[in-house]
Amino acid sequence: MRAGRLRHRAAILSLGADLQPVDHGSRWVSIRAKDNGDVTAPTGLRSTALVEVRARYTSELQQGRYLRHGNRLLYIASAPRDPMGNRVEMVMSCAELTGQAATYVSAPGATALPCRVFLAYGVSRPGQFAGAVEYVTELEAAVVEVGRPEPGAVFEIDGVAWRVAGLVETEDDRVVRRMWVKRL
Repeated sequence: MRAGRLRHRAAILSLGADLQPVDHGSRWVSIRAKDNGDVTAPTGLRSTALVEVRARYTSELQQGRYLRHGNRLLYIASAPRDPMGNRVEMVMSCAELTGQAATYVSAPGATALPCRVFLAYGVSRPGQFAGAVEYVTELEAAVVEVGRPEPGAVFEIDGVAWRVAGLVETEDDRVVRRMWVKRL
């Protein structure tokens, strides 16, 4: 690894047992786009284009952890590898979590937390009556930023408040939580 290539100071985060972010310090890293082709339109909070991250060897960088640099949030999707086998450099593929800036309030009177979200309008889901389909708004949020929001929680995006009406699935993948929301 050449000196001067690690230009970005990134915080290393993971999810604790109580779904609170755990800080593992920070490291100097190099961040660059892995794909040179056109980037497709976003379909969710996770960007479809992978990002390559290089860093000096450390046991703190593990698959499933996060890197935060400025307003960028990267999820370490592949196990970091040591390309030369000499425990000097690590190379990993990361999925970037991109979305709109928002704030999250878990309950009335709670502190508003900054986060990023992705809104998908007109998503079809089974209605209350057999065979009926209704079109609703789906919101995706990063679990490391908001935990696991429950119905009643409120997200504010560009001055518009959205209340969580229900969960798309009862489980999540510990990266992104998907919810049905209604505009207030």
